[in-house]
Amino acid sequence: MPSTKRPSSPPSSSEVTRLEAVARRLNKAWSGLTSVDILRHVFADTTFIKNPVLVSSFGADSAVLLHLLSLVDQSAEVVFLDTGFHFDETLAYRTELTRALGLTGVRVARVDPLAAKRHDAVGQLYRDQPDACCQLRKVNTLDRHLRMSDTWISGQRQAQSSTRVELQCVEVDRLRGKLKINPLAQWSENDIASYKVANDLLEHPLVSQGFLSVGCAPCTSPVLLGEAPRAGRWRGSAKLECGLHDRTHIIASSENVA
Repeated sequence: MPSTKRPSSPPSSSEVTRLEAVARRLNKAWSGLTSVDILRHVFADTTFIKNPVLVSSFGADSAVLLHLLSLVDQSAEVVFLDTGFHFDETLAYRTELTRALGLTGVRVARVDPLAAKRHDAVGQLYRDQPDACCQLRKVNTLDRHLRMSDTWISGQRQAQSSTRVELQCVEVDRLRGKLKINPLAQWSENDIASYKVANDLLEHPLVSQGFLSVGCAPCTSPVLLGEAPRAGRWRGSAKLECGLHDRTHIIASSENVA
């Protein structure tokens, strides 16, 4: 089994305590603000937030947060984790949406080729050890890319799944020792759909085929009528999250890999 160790040591308990105090302060200060105003604060605040990075999968609903970002700072850094298993449609959509929104700071973060060769030489790890595959291709890749940033921005929403219902606007990424901002935390599915229409946003081409949440091609399937938006991810397994988000009690599937 490949190593699932993170590339750097976890933060100290005192640092986590400090970050939790900052998160509480920002959640209180930003309560009631619109998502775009939250983003404006993120990129203007040099006291608590330094070098913020938006992490986007360029998935089914990514256009909303990226459009909001474009209203604040088109040059802001956006990180796309290229796992090597994305749908061709996702890669084409990334290029098209980036151009349409005028984003100039999109960066592609790829898996360490030496680590991939060592732990997944034939590219089949996702079949039997999907948690380890996510750790290798997503989690460790993001860890390396965030070393120079103390805050990252996510498009997570409470309405997406049962694992995210307690999501807050500002959280602490305890494993990395960073703040995590979720500007869309309270947006409903209707909010997302209405915003797309109102702003004439480009739709991910797979949405029309029933993909309401788009991840890696081998581990993503269309969502059936009445299912939750993320029901098509890792279908048939106990796995619910890829591991990017600090929910170690949920991330592990039947493999018991944290």
